Amino acid sequence: MNSLFDSLPTWAIGLGLFLACCLASELGGLRRRRLPSPGETIYATSAAVSLLALMIGFTFSVALNRYEARRELVVEEAAALTSLWERVQFQPAAERAAMSAIVRDYTDQRLRYFQQGTPTDRRRAADHAANALQERLWTTARQLSAGPNPPLVTRMLVEGLTRVDDASWRRESIGREHIPLLVIDLLALFAIVTAASLGYTGAAHRLVSRRTNIAFFLLVASSIFLVLDLDRPRTGVVLVSQQPMLELQARLAAIAL
Repeated sequence: MNSLFDSLPTWAIGLGLFLACCLASELGGLRRRRLPSPGETIYATSAAVSLLALMIGFTFSVALNRYEARRELVVEEAAALTSLWERVQFQPAAERAAMSAIVRDYTDQRLRYFQQGTPTDRRRAADHAANALQERLWTTARQLSAGPNPPLVTRMLVEGLTRVDDASWRRESIGREHIPLLVIDLLALFAIVTAASLGYTGAAHRLVSRRTNIAFFLLVASSIFLVLDLDRPRTGVVLVSQQPMLELQARLAAIAL
């Protein structure tokens, strides 16, 4: 089931969970009606609903925090690249032209890396193309430090490169962080068990109508859908905006013309 949750789109997971809850509720009610003298289960059902709400709230908080972290890191990397670009303009003419072109290529590559790929990045490889461009920038910086370039200008360049390295590493790292698959499995299991418990309890006392149960299952499935959607920054309804990087790309392209 773990690999299935990672490979399916979030809407399919939400729909499947909704249908599974409806089926579990019907089976629970059928089982209750076949028992000659069923015991009282309303308190256990209330506890199950409360536990499910707690689980959804916890996972939503985790997913929202990671969404915010990813959004902030897009801004941070764009700011780091802007700072590097400005510091490159203080270098000698030959190195300035070469490094400016590399920074433009690096920005394009970072956009491609974070706009493509699988919905989840749990085991995604590092951005090797961007790393190669970074190494070219560092090689030029080392050559400048060994030449007549003013130490202050070289130090500014090195600080800019270090900031870009740090931003890229942290952004790739948080991109691989997702809600643990075991938590998703348990969340789905809790939802189905709770649905069965609601059907089982309601069948004897007729405390809850079938329409009310269906509405509740729809809310549960929608909540879990939203949690999973937040956890996938590049697909679904709630996306991590790449606007800062897109604006930087447009600005660098305009300067090159």
